[in-house]
Amino acid sequence: MSEAGQANDSGAFAPLKHQVFRVLWIATVIGNIGTWVRDMASGWAMTELSPSPLMIALVQALGTLPIFILALPAGALSDLLDRRRLLIGVQVWLGIGSLVLTLLALSGRLTAPALLLLVTLGGIGAALMAPAWQTIVPELVPRAELRAAVGLNTLGINISRAIGPALGGVLLSIWGLAAAYALDAATYLVTGLALLWWRREVKPPKGPPEQMLAAMRAGVSYALASHELRRLLLRGAGFFLFSSGVWALLPLIARSQPGASAGLYGIMLGAIGAGAVAGALLLPYLRRMFSSDALVRLATLLIAMAMLIFAFVHQATVAIVMCLATGMGWIVALTTLGATVQLVLPDWVRGRGLAVYITMFYGTLSLGSMLWGQVASVTSLDTALATAAIGGVLAMLALWFAPLPAG
Repeated sequence: MSEAGQANDSGAFAPLKHQVFRVLWIATVIGNIGTWVRDMASGWAMTELSPSPLMIALVQALGTLPIFILALPAGALSDLLDRRRLLIGVQVWLGIGSLVLTLLALSGRLTAPALLLLVTLGGIGAALMAPAWQTIVPELVPRAELRAAVGLNTLGINISRAIGPALGGVLLSIWGLAAAYALDAATYLVTGLALLWWRREVKPPKGPPEQMLAAMRAGVSYALASHELRRLLLRGAGFFLFSSGVWALLPLIARSQPGASAGLYGIMLGAIGAGAVAGALLLPYLRRMFSSDALVRLATLLIAMAMLIFAFVHQATVAIVMCLATGMGWIVALTTLGATVQLVLPDWVRGRGLAVYITMFYGTLSLGSMLWGQVASVTSLDTALATAAIGGVLAMLALWFAPLPAG
C-alpha cells in the first residue's frame, strides 16, 4: 500500500499524533472559543444598543470586511515573513482590542459606533492571521494527511462554535458583557504562548527574495491563470453569498422566537457548532458515498431548508434543530472547499492562493451580510431569509456546469 493510502487509512484524527500540530490545534480551539464568546457578546450587545437590522448585520459585515480587503496583502506577508512571528504579533493586537472592549463595557461607555470600530479592528487582526494560520498546516503534517488536517482544523473551529456561544450566554446572563470580553482577551495569551513554544524550522527561500507588490501580483496572476482555482472560487462565492443570510440575521432570528434571551441566542449558536461537529465526524463516511460536488450541493440544500423554516416557523425548539442542520451543512461545504483549495495550490504561491480564496470567502460573507440586513430592513426578516434560501438553490443550479477540481 502507498504512503498516501496508509495515511488515509489511519483515520481523520491521524494528524493529532504530531506534537506540534496537536499543541497548536488545542491552542487554536481555545482561542476560537474566546472569539465566539466575543462575537456572540457583540452581536447581542448591538441588539440592545441599536435594534436596527442593518446595524446588527454590520457587526457581522465589519468583522469580515477587513479580511476581504486585506487578505491578499496578508497572504503575501505570510509568504514573505516568518509566519510564527507574524501570528504572535496578531495575538497581541487582538488581545489589546478585547481589553479595550472589556474596559468600555465595565465603565458603561460602550456605544454602537465604538463597538463597530473595535469589531473592525478585530477584523483587521483576523485578516492578518487567516492566511498565515492556514499556510502553516502543510508544515505540521505530511502531505498525505493534509486533507485530514484541514478537516480537523475546521472541526476545531466548530467545537469552539459549540462551546463558545453557550459559554458566552452564561457569562452574559450571570456576569455581564465585560466578563465575556475579558475571557476572550485571556485566550489570546494561551494562543500566544503556544506559538512561542513552537520552534519553527525556517527553510531558506528557493529563489531570490520577493518584494511585497511583486508577490501580490504573482498571487493574482496565478489565480487568474489557474482554471482549477477560478472554478473553485466561483463555486464558493455561489454558496457563501446566500448562506451568509444565516450568520447576518441569526441575532434577529433568536429575537423573533418566543421567550427570546441572550441564553437562547447562545444555545442556538452552540447548536450550530454541535451540528458542525457531528457533520465533521460524519464527513469521512460521506466522502465515500458522495463526490465533492455532491457534498457542496447537499450542504446548500440543507442550509436553504433551514432558512425557509426559520422564516415560516417561529418556535424555539424548531429553531434549535434548524441550527443543528445549519452547522452540519456549513462544515460539509467549508471543509470540502477548504481542503480542495489546499490540494490544488503549489507551495510557492500557497499563502497568496489561500489569500485569494479567503478574499472570496469573506468578501461574499460581508456582501451577503449587508445585503440580507438591508433586505430585512426594507421588507422583513422572514422575507430576507426566504429570499436568501431560494437564491442559494438557484445559484447552485446555475453553477452546475462548474465542477470542483479533484485536487
